[in-house]
Amino acid sequence: MSCVATDSVATSPHGSHRGARFDHQLRRQSKHSVGWTIVRFASDQLFSFVVFVLLARLLTRADIGAFALMAIFAEVFRTMSTAGLVQTVARERELSDAFVDTVYRSHMAFSLAACAIILVFAHPFAAFMDAPQIAVPLQVLSVVLPLSALGQTHMALRLREFGHKTTALRSVVSGIGGGGTAVAAALMGFGLWSLVIQRILTEIISVVLSRHAYRWKPGWNWRWAVLKRNLGINGSLTAMQLVYIFMSRMQELVIGNVIGVVAVGIYRTAWRTVDIISGGAIRPFTTVATQTLARVKDDRAELARAYQWMISKASAISFPALVGFGVLAPDAVPVVFGEKWADAGDLAQIFAFMALPFTLNQFASPSLGALGASRGLLFIALAQLGLTAVFTLLAAPYGVMAVAAAFVARAYVMLPVQIFFLKRVSGIGFQQTWSAIWQPFTASIAMGAVLYAIRPAMAAVAQEAGIPLGTGPLIALLAGVAIGVMVYGLALLSLSPFWRAQAVKTFRKVR
Repeated sequence: MSCVATDSVATSPHGSHRGARFDHQLRRQSKHSVGWTIVRFASDQLFSFVVFVLLARLLTRADIGAFALMAIFAEVFRTMSTAGLVQTVARERELSDAFVDTVYRSHMAFSLAACAIILVFAHPFAAFMDAPQIAVPLQVLSVVLPLSALGQTHMALRLREFGHKTTALRSVVSGIGGGGTAVAAALMGFGLWSLVIQRILTEIISVVLSRHAYRWKPGWNWRWAVLKRNLGINGSLTAMQLVYIFMSRMQELVIGNVIGVVAVGIYRTAWRTVDIISGGAIRPFTTVATQTLARVKDDRAELARAYQWMISKASAISFPALVGFGVLAPDAVPVVFGEKWADAGDLAQIFAFMALPFTLNQFASPSLGALGASRGLLFIALAQLGLTAVFTLLAAPYGVMAVAAAFVARAYVMLPVQIFFLKRVSGIGFQQTWSAIWQPFTASIAMGAVLYAIRPAMAAVAQEAGIPLGTGPLIALLAGVAIGVMVYGLALLSLSPFWRAQAVKTFRKVR
């Protein structure tokens, strides 16, 4: 297979995973990739957050809700068109021309078919959701599927070589181009179409940069045997991904059908805010976890070491971010998004209670996936879907707050199930997981308790200090963030010898 990759971290020419250990080299590669993935997600999440804030202020709640419904439909067909093929690039021990060509050509064919299906069913879906305004934009949005297929295999090949620096740069550039254009379109009064324009332009830029970063020209060495083998392997994985989409987005479908599009917008804004925080804190690690864990999957001891190393670092960021935001959300969301989104602040506070299952659950999928436990993943996903359906339908008559609380409850009910499957497949039990996360978890709870206790006082002080009208809540919010960071940092350092050593090491470097 003839290909050229830039800024590559050393791997074998054919990407072999044999004999890998979580040794110094693999740890260095993982750190390098996590570092660049953090850069990618930090810039990605920061810029997307800024864009989302601007669009939330410029667009109506109905526009945000309508696009959320469109995104569900598009996301389902994106997953179906991928069919798990792109993910196999990371797991395949030895790549061949036939394998990569088959992945690329099959993905493109499935994407074109999915695009055609959306064109046909967009109007019936819009009628079912009682949102006729989404039909034509959804049809236009379907072009994203074949566009994305032009570059996803290239990106997967790049990630296989721990080329996360390239993907970070690609993400930043595409985010700036698509997001900036969306804000401009919203200012010109394009409404819902601003979000459609953003998605299409972002995808175009991503494809161009992905193909430039990995200089591989797809061939026509397509093999039915390769496709059949990988479809068989990925059938459960694809089904699991579809189930996960329905599980995570079912609430919006039910809310849209039972309550209305505006309520979807409120719910989506609350969830999106929490998702941005969790995404920036957790996904840089889970993105790299698939590549790292796949290389040490044959050695249980090395697998446990790699898993603990990654989840300990992720939890040190995700727990305080979600707990702190949970306490401050009722103040933060109106300050950032505007008073029309005040209800979303209360919803976001409920979602923040998912800090523990959020972190553990997002590591379960790459861990089980790297071990090839597709059936276990499918069982977990189906159980989650079933519980989500039951909890959501029971809660929907009581409003969006009840739906959010039901979703959080479902996450905690499923947590022991995921722990059980991880132990069964990998030998990694809850004790090993808890030993890696208890210190940041405890420090985060302490921080949350302090913030909760002083939050009323901070608001009162800001109001009585003669601060100019409109800036008091912002000053109180910034003070809360600063206090939270200080309390969490001190608590973590007092509990963790590892983080104390890291702090000393960092201090000596900058001294």
